[in-house]
Amino acid sequence: MMVTNLCTSPSSTITLSADRWVDITTIRNEPGAKYWVSAYVNVTGGTISVRGYGDLIASQRVGYAITASVAGPMSMYYSVKSGNPTVTVTSILICTWDEYQANKTLLDSIGYFTGDTMPQA
Repeated sequence: MMVTNLCTSPSSTITLSADRWVDITTIRNEPGAKYWVSAYVNVTGGTISVRGYGDLIASQRVGYAITASVAGPMSMYYSVKSGNPTVTVTSILICTWDEYQANKTLLDSIGYFTGDTMPQA
């Protein structure tokens, strides 16, 4: 398997803010490039909708494809569906779509990813 994690601090815990894009890495995207994002999203106190993924009512690993539109760092965005949620993200994997496709079976089978086991960019 050859996957390079483009997340600079995959094991760190990042607190997201409702209705605001929050950077989850410092590596800049290449506009027009397609990426795979996988992360553990911890949700307490409400229900949210993660842009690119959908609704979350409990903590879980999310995974989705995204095509970069700007050269800024990869970010995550959520909106509140109900309650007053606190949302954190950890165990982050960001790779190119091609690397994901080449290793899809293995990457999809990983139930818990710490981010410390893959080479980082």
